[in-house]
Amino acid sequence: MAATDYERGTGYERGAGWLFFAFVILVIVGFFNAVLGITLIAGDEIYVSANDARVVVIGDTTGWGWVLLILGIFEVVAGFGVLVRSQAARWFGILMAALAALGHLPVIFGRHPIYSFIVVLLSVLVIYGLAQYGGRDRVSV
Repeated sequence: MAATDYERGTGYERGAGWLFFAFVILVIVGFFNAVLGITLIAGDEIYVSANDARVVVIGDTTGWGWVLLILGIFEVVAGFGVLVRSQAARWFGILMAALAALGHLPVIFGRHPIYSFIVVLLSVLVIYGLAQYGGRDRVSV
């Protein structure tokens, strides 16, 4: 069987693809959350409907818009921190991905279920990639 680049020691680092994936997804989701925050700040009200209860909740979008804008900016910063392999950014990226997943989890059954499901799925993959491969190399004892 042919030796892989990792086995030959050609510079490929194990898990580098997962870290780059986490960077890309954090930046993309952060950008979209920031844009969504800006649109919510510009709007008046948000309507979220529950399919089974047929209840409409009216909330103030300005507050949620500022929250999403700030979180989106933080996600982009965390993504670039992951790209430079900062340990603080790794944990901050895990936190931001968890907040993105938790923020979209209740909305899966709301108005935009596919978008919310994709954000939750990608956030879980980012958490896996950062938790599994984002740490410092372990020294053999």
